[in-house]
Amino acid sequence: MPTRISVRGLDPSPSSRAFSWPVLEAGNGSFTNGTYAVDCEEKKRGSSLLLIHSVSHAPLLDEWINSGKTSFVCSVAAPRSMYRKLHVSRSQEQLVEWEQGDLGEYPMFTPMIVARESLVHVVDSESDGLNPIWEGKELHLPKGARVAVCATFKLKSGINGMLHFISDDNLGYGRFRVEPSPEDGFTFKVFLAPNLHHHLRYNRTDLVGTNIMTGVVTAALNLLQREYSQDISEQDGESWRSFRNLIGLAALLDEQGLGHWAEEDFRPELAATGLYPHRLSVEDGV
Repeated sequence: MPTRISVRGLDPSPSSRAFSWPVLEAGNGSFTNGTYAVDCEEKKRGSSLLLIHSVSHAPLLDEWINSGKTSFVCSVAAPRSMYRKLHVSRSQEQLVEWEQGDLGEYPMFTPMIVARESLVHVVDSESDGLNPIWEGKELHLPKGARVAVCATFKLKSGINGMLHFISDDNLGYGRFRVEPSPEDGFTFKVFLAPNLHHHLRYNRTDLVGTNIMTGVVTAALNLLQREYSQDISEQDGESWRSFRNLIGLAALLDEQGLGHWAEEDFRPELAATGLYPHRLSVEDGV
């Protein structure tokens, strides 16, 4: 199912860049209620991804998009191999393709919207959906200027690519359960109440979605610890090392200093909050 990655200008962010024009990105409050969303769906496993870019509550960007003044860009990067490539589309529906053999790992994606041409615009903050601080300002955007930047993500990375989400009408509101699925080599079936399933489908990276993922990942790591603690299954000739994705997940956890399920002092809740830290609202944050 498609995954929605989205950002709002009012979302908290540890850093934001300063531009002489408004940009719709996390931590940049230029677009008062603006949201930039990208629906992502893997088309060919490990080699292509379909992106559908959209903005809402940002009338100025809507005007530029509808008049063909923008292009849709996705940066594809693999840090270990130092691979980086920009994919550009005139259409909001963008197919991004790469050669897995060139990367050696599943890449990171950063979607964005950029100006196709130099733009000049005098701001009417109310009709443009901009913060009043921009009122009356004459904007000068060079060709290629970023006007919206989404979150960087890995669609299939670590434990995220091992979770299969299933809507279950029999579960009460706000509830979920996780079951191991070793026959799928090794994955987890995550059964979710319809309200949770709907939220994760479209808003997996917002505050609520991230905290749901923390609970799901804690449950999955608990199952791994129960199944493979101290690798007791090796007595029967079966080991977690027979699953390539578990080898990769263990390496990822070790790289981040979180340990893994076969170690005596492994704590699933600490590892889960290392991968998906609980987030607080702006009002509760410090």
